[in-house]
Amino acid sequence: MSEPLYGHDLLALLVERGGSCHLEELRAASVAAHGASAVYCNCHGDQFDFDGVIAFLGGKGKVQVSNGTITLGMAPACQH
Repeated sequence: MSEPLYGHDLLALLVERGGSCHLEELRAASVAAHGASAVYCNCHGDQFDFDGVIAFLGGKGKVQVSNGTITLGMAPACQH
C-alpha cells in the first residue's frame, strides 16, 4: 500500500478544474492521478477513501457538493 495522500491533494485536482466540476469527473481524475485504491488522510492521520474524504472536506467547509457538482468551499486548505 502506498503512503496516504492528504485531502488537499484532492483539492488541488479540483483547483485544476477551475474549482468546480462534476463529482464523477473529480473521482476519475483522482483515479488517473493516484490510482483506484488511493487512501486520503487528514492532518490528524485519519484515513479515508474518495467518498470519505469528500464527506470530511465537506464537513470542514472546504468543498460543497450539490446536484452532483463539487465546488471549492470557503474554508482554506491546510498548507503543508
